[in-house]
Amino acid sequence: MKKEGWFCISLSILLLCGCAEPKILDKLGLNTTVGYDLGKNGYILGTAVELKIDPNTSKDVVIVESQSLTIRGILTNANKTTSRRLTSGQLRVIIYGEDLLTQGKTKIAQTLTSDPIISDLTYLAMTDGKARDLLNLQVEHIPDIGLHIFRFMEQNTKAKTMPSSTMQEVLHAHFTVGREPVMPIISKNGRKGVLFSGVAIFKGAKLVGKINTEQSFYLGLINDKYKSGSKDILIKSDSPKLKEGNERSHKTVAALDSIQSRKNIKLINKDKPEFNMDIKLSARLLEITSPIDIGNPQNMKLIETEIEKSMKKNIEKLIAYCQSKNSDVFGLGETYRSSVRHSNLTDEKWYKMYKNAKVNVKVDFSVIRTGLNE
Repeated sequence: MKKEGWFCISLSILLLCGCAEPKILDKLGLNTTVGYDLGKNGYILGTAVELKIDPNTSKDVVIVESQSLTIRGILTNANKTTSRRLTSGQLRVIIYGEDLLTQGKTKIAQTLTSDPIISDLTYLAMTDGKARDLLNLQVEHIPDIGLHIFRFMEQNTKAKTMPSSTMQEVLHAHFTVGREPVMPIISKNGRKGVLFSGVAIFKGAKLVGKINTEQSFYLGLINDKYKSGSKDILIKSDSPKLKEGNERSHKTVAALDSIQSRKNIKLINKDKPEFNMDIKLSARLLEITSPIDIGNPQNMKLIETEIEKSMKKNIEKLIAYCQSKNSDVFGLGETYRSSVRHSNLTDEKWYKMYKNAKVNVKVDFSVIRTGLNE
């Protein structure tokens, strides 16, 4: 009886599956990457990288453009110009043009989340020009610009080079009181391809500022937990041992590898918001461009102290910049809300408090082992 029951259930499932709408791959155009720009008269210009599954065509990737007042309308209008029905089931990356995000009134990401076909793990990014120009980039060694950008973002996110910005993460930060989202900035690298050029910071849904790739590392120290990674740290020191670098660069730079970090942010004053931000990290010193004897324990302690000072200064500079833009990309407001009972914190209330909040930064750095000395 049990076997017969399982047989009936299996047969029912097969019959139900057979009733689903068939989707033949060679009759579909798969959107792998899309871009959105501000068009004329309030329209949104959409650019899609379409992957064709057709052995009879020599070109597997084509660029499709259309515009509409709505995101849904862009796809509908695009289908009017193609021989294959476009679908977003394989969408991996969404690129926004800077002019569109500067307006901050599009609510594109929220619209896309209502489409069950699009994955929450789709990457979101901004380009400092037109998304259309980026996706129309033609480079001989990049036959599929959509797939290239996806793999580019995937490997740099895993390596902690750029902040992770999936649709799920961006929307979570957007709708969380006391935290703002960020997006990596992807730019054209001449005729070489694309490059990570910075991070876009927001107040609500509006783009309010940018930070460079150097500052992106310190943003990662505050918001994330490093388990591995590498970074060159510029050391500006008055010490005669570290004041000048080698004859080639005349700068003292420490190359760090195997970076591991953890952070702790604690509210110490709720009336006039004040936080203690403690960051502890360790790394392997691979190289230093200064003729200093790293075999000497006192010299090693000096290097650790100067790296701590350099990192502390850069973190304080980053926090001050984000406060000037009233963009809490660190989630200090979220820490405040979770620490103060019955705070009834709103975005508007936190914006007034955040710009004058005090953050006491402490960096504790240690070298776990050394590599080469230039």
